[in-house]
Amino acid sequence: MAARSMDHTQWLAKLVAFDTTSRNSNLELIHYCKDYLEGLGVKCTLLHNAERNKANLWATLPGDGGVTKGGIILSGHTDVVPVDGQKWDSDPFTLTERDGKLYGRGTSDMKGFVAVCMSLAPELLKMKRAKPIHFAWSYDEEVSCLGGMELAEFARDHDVRAEGCIIGEPTGMTVVIAHKGTSHFWVRVRGKAAHSSFALTGESCNAIDYATKLITKLREIAEEYRRNGTPA
Repeated sequence: MAARSMDHTQWLAKLVAFDTTSRNSNLELIHYCKDYLEGLGVKCTLLHNAERNKANLWATLPGDGGVTKGGIILSGHTDVVPVDGQKWDSDPFTLTERDGKLYGRGTSDMKGFVAVCMSLAPELLKMKRAKPIHFAWSYDEEVSCLGGMELAEFARDHDVRAEGCIIGEPTGMTVVIAHKGTSHFWVRVRGKAAHSSFALTGESCNAIDYATKLITKLREIAEEYRRNGTPA
């Protein structure tokens, strides 16, 4: 598709119109962005999920001399939360202006950021820049963050070595340097069976007893983090 310049509001209207509720595919939106950027001469890569009904988009706007390593990543997710059971005064998938504000599912979280970036792509390409700018649009942030993890792996595997990443989540126009994160682990506690007469002799090991101690310790650590913050 030939690239047609649109301002950020036009882009936002287009992106909001794609119903990318996390249970749905985001491919139509992703392909629209990809076709537009490729029309500007930007190299794009799609990273599909296992079912191939969703995809991430990685696009690099090179720096001077075609430099593609380093630079800054601009990252945003393309999925939105459901509107089921919510009362809207207008169609959530039609951008509506009212009292100087724009309404629609995802306008804030976070198609607004994607729209601004996409609208500025032509200017960024004309700009004299020593370093590249990378667009990283992900899927499933609202339910698993799986898409974002795949993009991080892509950047590592392709030795992008970006010097920073701006994630355009809504923060009330306040710059923040970190965000909440989680780590998930599977833990298996094994015991040793023995006759009840040997329960106190050290011949047996009660897995439930030790699992309880582990849970208690984890709660103590969580409380310490709540009071003092996590390690830098």
